Amino acid sequence: MEEAKRWEGRNTEYIGERDRRLLSAFNRSLCQMIDAYDYFGKGSGLSEEDKIARLLLFTPEEKQALSQDCTPNSKLRLQVEHVFQAMAVTLEVETERLMQSMVEMNGEGFGRAIVSSGRLILSSVTLRAGLRFPFTSAAKLEKFALSQMREALDWLGRHQEVAVARKRGHL
Repeated sequence: MEEAKRWEGRNTEYIGERDRRLLSAFNRSLCQMIDAYDYFGKGSGLSEEDKIARLLLFTPEEKQALSQDCTPNSKLRLQVEHVFQAMAVTLEVETERLMQSMVEMNGEGFGRAIVSSGRLILSSVTLRAGLRFPFTSAAKLEKFALSQMREALDWLGRHQEVAVARKRGHL
């Protein structure tokens, strides 16, 4: 019942059952990342959607201020790290394979973010002075995460032999 309510009012034409499962797991993982960094418990009484909106997403004003000086702040760095960590956790649960995420961003906002399994890079995103990031809406964040996770699962399906060396539980 709560799951059906969650998708109410959203454009879900492109979302199948697997995609809903992925997005639910992604949002849950993202909230766990937020909770881990929420030292003072600001988000302890919030729903998943409110927690993501208030503690992770940027307001349009914050995004505008960020684009003026082109220097990534700590909130932007945290948003990028949380998104890729949550994708890695979601893919690990979905595939039962060990996943890693890595984000590297220089002082001007340029860098790379990847999710990998074994020797296989499943998702690789070039960071260019905040393009794609920061997210200001949950819908855009979910669309980005879902497209990256779909691509990652497709790559894993086509190249399992490369990732098989690091199957979860078999180091």
